[in-house]
Amino acid sequence: MNKSKIVFILLLTFCLNGFAGQKGRTLKNPLFVFNNGLNKQDLPFIPYDEQATMLKKYGFDGIEHRETSGMMELKEALGKQGLKICADYLKIDIDQKEPYLPEWKEVIPKLKGTGIILWCHLHSAKFKPSDEAADTEVVPILQELADFAKPYGVKLAIYPHIWFLAEKAEDSYRIAQKVNRENVGAVFNLPHFLRTDSEENIDKVISLILPKLFAVSICGAEGGDTNDMDWDRLIQPLGKGTFDVYRLVELLADKGFQGSFGLQCYGLKDVPENYLSQSGEVWKSFKQRYAQPLNSLDSKEKSSGWKLLFDGKSTKQWRAINEKSFPKVGRKVENGELCISGDNVLAESINTGDIVTEKMYGNFELVWDWKMLTKGGNSGLKYFVIEGLSVNHKHGEGPEYQLLDDKNHPWMLEGKMKPNDFHTVGSLYELYAASADKRPSPLGLWNQSRIVSNNNHIEHWLNGQKVLEYERGSSDFKEQIAKSKMAGIPGFGLAKEGHILLQDHGSIVHFRNIKIKELK
Repeated sequence: MNKSKIVFILLLTFCLNGFAGQKGRTLKNPLFVFNNGLNKQDLPFIPYDEQATMLKKYGFDGIEHRETSGMMELKEALGKQGLKICADYLKIDIDQKEPYLPEWKEVIPKLKGTGIILWCHLHSAKFKPSDEAADTEVVPILQELADFAKPYGVKLAIYPHIWFLAEKAEDSYRIAQKVNRENVGAVFNLPHFLRTDSEENIDKVISLILPKLFAVSICGAEGGDTNDMDWDRLIQPLGKGTFDVYRLVELLADKGFQGSFGLQCYGLKDVPENYLSQSGEVWKSFKQRYAQPLNSLDSKEKSSGWKLLFDGKSTKQWRAINEKSFPKVGRKVENGELCISGDNVLAESINTGDIVTEKMYGNFELVWDWKMLTKGGNSGLKYFVIEGLSVNHKHGEGPEYQLLDDKNHPWMLEGKMKPNDFHTVGSLYELYAASADKRPSPLGLWNQSRIVSNNNHIEHWLNGQKVLEYERGSSDFKEQIAKSKMAGIPGFGLAKEGHILLQDHGSIVHFRNIKIKELK
């Protein structure tokens, strides 16, 4: 092969890899429907071939079955549509001489090559939920069943369920670890997690169980204080409820989870065609949203005047405040994210200080993604920042869009701050409170924020919801400043234009997709 051909191939490879690098992420996880999505007590039985046709129509990859009866008929009907039984409910009662149906020993060999997960619902009257003392009886049963299932490629996953022996995801993971078989894993069950835990612990729990995580149940749900909510609020069609299920799916996909998602449908009152079609469309939107390239602009954004302030690689549009260059420590770009590190949630500018944009802005629309990784963490994005106003040369002054882990912040825990306080997330720090019904993502999950500054009319948005608006320079604005700790700062918040600033407040915060459009 001559040199010109080699050069051409290398250039072509480089170009193809370059274009591939611009593509978005891909959400490849299968989505199946729980058995209770189609087989409901208040509905006549739907023949298996009709079930398969409906699942195919609405974009699902299969369904969960319940125990062994009718399993082969369903398997055949699904196969004709290119679908499969993704999971099966397997009840294990450790108090019984035969803890599970003997028929499973006949059925499991017939499931060879299906990749099915048998999720094990663990029961006992002798032990309370989450009682680790029961593990000595549970583990041998699961080991025996797992060893029998292994030659056929069948997996077992311990299903966490409130009031059951394995009540929490941590129980599922602990037992799977003790069973110590490659084909035994854990399950994350969203509605039951919300009944037994707090949403701000999602990232922590997912990180713990991920090495053994086989499947995840999802559904629309309410967020907030969920422990006492009824199932009609915690189990809804996808797209319903205030809990942002997409952010959970995104978190799992970003962490490398490749298993199945199951759509929980328990207690849904509507006809299956309605909630399955809606959930299927929402899942499709999840896949499209996840596929959008990060830190990039599409052709429509470019033509309408949007500019990137961070491209996922370079920090050339940012520098340390009151300095000429970007900080050499305390900031880093990693996995397409601009990371600010810290170790003290109540400290301010303890590391390298704030960073500002090279350019100044007046009328603009600014959008950015951010996630807080420090529990109770504190940060902020400031605008109309003028350098030299602060006695601390590492710190900048200007109106601040507050970035805070409200629920776990020391001030909230000590009663110094209320949920509708002007220190909470989305607020204009110290001046105006964001609306009390705002919905920040739980700790460790991404949020999207937006600021619109148009002829001194300012809007703060959080996760698609407008949470605050005010008139910059109005008499009320000036009165609020006069009552605040910024009263002694000359011209605070009144500049015609200023820098955008990312605050160093001692917390670990990640940013991405930072983009701005200047308004005429």
